Amino acid sequence: MNRTISILLSALLLLTMVPAACAERQNAIIELYSVDGYYEDGVGNRDTYSYHVPQINADTPAAEEINAEIAENFGQRVETHFRYMEDGYSLWSRHTAWEAYWNGSQVFLLVTADGDGDYREYGAYGYDYESGNRITNAMILEQKGISEEQYLEKLREAVSALFEELYVPIPEGVETTLTHDSLLEDTLGWLSADQPIFLNRYGEIETWVSIASPAGAGRYDHLVALPDAKSYEIHLSGDTYLVESCPETARAGETVTVLTYDVTDGDKEISVIGADGENINWFEYQFVMPDHDVEVHLEFIGNGLA
Repeated sequence: MNRTISILLSALLLLTMVPAACAERQNAIIELYSVDGYYEDGVGNRDTYSYHVPQINADTPAAEEINAEIAENFGQRVETHFRYMEDGYSLWSRHTAWEAYWNGSQVFLLVTADGDGDYREYGAYGYDYESGNRITNAMILEQKGISEEQYLEKLREAVSALFEELYVPIPEGVETTLTHDSLLEDTLGWLSADQPIFLNRYGEIETWVSIASPAGAGRYDHLVALPDAKSYEIHLSGDTYLVESCPETARAGETVTVLTYDVTDGDKEISVIGADGENINWFEYQFVMPDHDVEVHLEFIGNGLA
């Protein structure tokens, strides 16, 4: 099958197989490339490949700008490897993938592409479907209520801890001017407030940082998140007598479980104003806490037999 037709069919299948309840959110992101396969190069190296490159499904200047950047940064990479396969060359990048993190009408796309030697490249893009605008670092920091200076201070703390976790002591006898302290200083020296940030699945600020290494490529990118310790309030409304238990607060990203009593003469409906939730069973309702207060609304629906 022609590769272009295959990509378009994959995108159409992605849109038509989405459950109705999730269709609006899922249709918000489509794929520029959606191909998976098996490849053997001209010298007998065998491997699988998987290339998935997202696009914002919106007709606005901001969406077009983001899509053009994604196509340039990751789509051209995929096209390069298509040409490699046509010519029998070895692949140096076999996987490109993406994840979407939602925060109300905001979506944050994290695109990841691998490379040789355990090297990974990242791209982050934020878009607000309600306003039609791109989400900038400044908007995220304002939304989280921290200044650029506070962000950089938290980032230095998180990166220092990550560096210690990843650091492997230089073996004795190896002649090098590199030391633990010089590598850490180098790592922290690369930090910048201009590096793209995004809100992850837990509503935390996340980015990627270049950790200096005494071997290999010299530095490798790693994701690092800044934990959000703030808790947000959960308010109950409607027929609250139906609630057996519900926490009063929760951190962003936490799964909240609302336990309810059984009803024998009707039905009950539960919804969350400010978040999406689902019924786990007859007694349990769950939702993921966003980074703001929410209202859990309960309503008793009689069967009309009384």
